[in-house]
Amino acid sequence: MVPPCTELPGVRTLSALDGQVAIVTGGARGIGRGIVLALASAGVDIAIGDLLDDPSVRDEAAATVAAVEALGRRAVLSRCDVRHEADTDALVATALETFGHLDIVCANAGVCVLQPFAELSVAEWQRTFDINTTGVFLTCRSAMSALVTQGKGSIVATSSVAGLKGGLNLAHYSASKFAVIGFIQSLALEFGPAGVRANCVLPGTVLTDISGNHLSSLGVPVDQHEVALTAATAARMPLGRIQTPADIGQAVVYLCQAENVTGTSINVSGGSVL
Repeated sequence: MVPPCTELPGVRTLSALDGQVAIVTGGARGIGRGIVLALASAGVDIAIGDLLDDPSVRDEAAATVAAVEALGRRAVLSRCDVRHEADTDALVATALETFGHLDIVCANAGVCVLQPFAELSVAEWQRTFDINTTGVFLTCRSAMSALVTQGKGSIVATSSVAGLKGGLNLAHYSASKFAVIGFIQSLALEFGPAGVRANCVLPGTVLTDISGNHLSSLGVPVDQHEVALTAATAARMPLGRIQTPADIGQAVVYLCQAENVTGTSINVSGGSVL
């Protein structure tokens, strides 16, 4: 009889995350919540950074904290606008003060507004880069000292399949997400010797507030958003369905566990982008 793989010479199982600590930006809802709940299910305590000045975000953040606690883990909230280094510094400080250490950095916060290039303003271009790209930079910069001092850590940035392939009316968004991939690859090279890994997760088509707001602008009723998004994308989805925040969270957990994986990007798009 063949023994279990854990007993085979040279075979290593994925690392357990139980007892580790993460920060997740944009963690109150959408893809961020999927990441938070997947990590909590794997045994991780989490500091969630988000725009808590917004009452709707604050309510969703409280619900996310309650969901984490229902999974038997701890969560704490920190007001965080990733465009401001003081906020990303405060998020890291909250994690360290509350939990005592930091192991995982999920730079997830992002925005996307579809805009034809001819109508794209400098202000919208700048806002997209400030949040999607500079926000990742600031989150990583605030956390890097703690990870290097500890001698190990995992960074996972949320890019997009639009960071692999340009999209219609997405010049600003695609450019910002391409930049994230290059940035993370550079961190992987620079900080690998210090024990810090850096990877990206690339969501495909996910029903979130961002995509929902776009559908609403086209006159699609809220209760028809999922049906409409699925119908619009099904033909290019080999696996036959849109992605969920839980799908993205699953990939993030893998990247946090896989000790010999760095500088890579996991495409979670149901095969729609190859």
